[in-house]
Amino acid sequence: MSSQDDINIAIKYFKNVISVGEILAVRELKALGVKEPETTIAKLIEMGIIEKGEGCYNLVRKRSEASPDKK
Repeated sequence: MSSQDDINIAIKYFKNVISVGEILAVRELKALGVKEPETTIAKLIEMGIIEKGEGCYNLVRKRSEASPDKK
């Protein structure tokens, strides 16, 4: 299970990187001190903070930030 510190490190990382390849994300999170990056990434996906794309992870933008509602 990911510690809260690992989750906080990963959230900060993805807020700065926004979109990154799967392999690079794991390597960089390990370098930042995250003990179990794969587990931490899975937790962030579960929390709705990031999403898995095709070979990458992306920061989820809030609906209002992604595109304004057209009325």
